[in-house]
Amino acid sequence: MSDFVHPLMSHLLVGVNGAGDVVLKNVGEADFTSPFWSWFVIAITVIGFLFCILLLITQLRARTNKPGEAHVQPHEWDETLQEYNNPLPRWWVWMFVITLVFSALYLWLYPGLGSYKGNMGLIDPAYKDGWTEQKQYDVEKAKLDATSKPLYDKFAGMTFAQMAEDKAAMQVGKRLFLNNCAQCHGDAGTGGNGFPNLTDGDWLYGGSPGAIKQSITAGRYGIMPAHGDILGGAQGVNDMANYVLSLSDSAHDAVAAARGKEKFAVCAACHMADGKGSMSDPTGALASIGAPNLTDKIWLHGGDMKSLTETISKGRDKSVMPAWDKLLGADRIHVLSAYVWQLNRSDDGKVKNPEQ
Repeated sequence: MSDFVHPLMSHLLVGVNGAGDVVLKNVGEADFTSPFWSWFVIAITVIGFLFCILLLITQLRARTNKPGEAHVQPHEWDETLQEYNNPLPRWWVWMFVITLVFSALYLWLYPGLGSYKGNMGLIDPAYKDGWTEQKQYDVEKAKLDATSKPLYDKFAGMTFAQMAEDKAAMQVGKRLFLNNCAQCHGDAGTGGNGFPNLTDGDWLYGGSPGAIKQSITAGRYGIMPAHGDILGGAQGVNDMANYVLSLSDSAHDAVAAARGKEKFAVCAACHMADGKGSMSDPTGALASIGAPNLTDKIWLHGGDMKSLTETISKGRDKSVMPAWDKLLGADRIHVLSAYVWQLNRSDDGKVKNPEQ
């Protein structure tokens, strides 16, 4: 986030830092690298404002026609075409005046003149130190939190299974999901290339309530190292891709797969010797690394030969699940986690991962 800086801009920026956290950054007066830029902005703003006032005054003092009198310019075109020089309509003049008054009031209240912080504190004490996008966000969020607190307090005392059967809790959870998660995981939670499907019961970091809540709260950062050189180039990568396909009984070259199996120890360090991934032992030391199960035909980056070859040879870096604790808070994450948990329902209506 340190590179989100421009000396003449003032907005609220949303990004993801190196740790995978969602970060809100206000870029405002603190980003002026020297007093020069502040005075530069003040000067061009004030000069432009005074020019508009001067233009209005000079035009109002110009000669105006009497009612019914038209002032025609002396030149003509095509023998009959003449140009009139009539004053602007009064409604236009008053609109110009109103615009100038509004602009002056805005620049007095809000920080629009360099490092000037404005006087919004006279209207709302919350802005006594000046208005910023971040401060307005904090104020509005505090009001929303106070309004919704009784509802979230009710949900806080419920288990995931109880919330899954509570219509109000699931409505809130769904709205939270659509607003914050659907951009990557899809409206129905079925994911896409590079984004996990949340409905199939196949979890990279665990599908228990605690594991889901941890993933949303602290985020996850996954990496698949490049193995092209380690496996000896294109031939070794092709052999390994065929062996990986064989683990899920997908179409493959048996001879190449046999050669790949001899080198699978390189992959077994994360995916386990049987290829079932780090979650095959949920309590093991490697459970938190998120190595996928290679035996179930569920692929995060594609299960065809081309996709597997690219994954093995080049690796997959920056598979980031952002941390949402600062943006959503513990109460909302509790309800959202329950909603994600109940997405894994089988045909009989039961959750595929019933761990409590």
